[in-house]
Amino acid sequence: VPYDGSARECAFCRVNTADDAPQYCKELPDWMRLQLGTLDCAYSRKFFNTDFDLCVLQDPLPCSSVGNLLRSKGLELENIAMLQIDIEGYEYILLQGFMKEVSDGSLPPIIHFEHKVMKELDAKEYMNITSRMDGVIDLLTGRGYVLYDEGEDYLAVRLQMCD
Repeated sequence: VPYDGSARECAFCRVNTADDAPQYCKELPDWMRLQLGTLDCAYSRKFFNTDFDLCVLQDPLPCSSVGNLLRSKGLELENIAMLQIDIEGYEYILLQGFMKEVSDGSLPPIIHFEHKVMKELDAKEYMNITSRMDGVIDLLTGRGYVLYDEGEDYLAVRLQMCD
């Protein structure tokens, strides 16, 4: 899912896990090798610093909106019971686009998302007046969700169904 909804292809940065990857890259902790991937290659470059060119691959991926992605798989936005999001601090971008696509009556009753990285990014670089987390909280509570902080994640439950 691209940031602006118009791109057809997005660069996805991830650690090289191929058999022929440099040995140094193969020895990175599992959480780095197997769990870190982002559409924000500039952030990945900062995170990996001098190891970026050695260990990180930039794969082109097809991009679309959440609705288009679901429809391409034979699903509709109205049929989502739970939305699980963990995209390394960019959950706010996906949620903003998703909320624009979905009518109040079709919102999923449960949204579960990581907020740890968003909070870390907010602490490092402030975005205008509203932080990423404040924006997500305002967006979700404004659409009838109650948020439960689970440590590194939030569980958003929609108790109020709007028409």
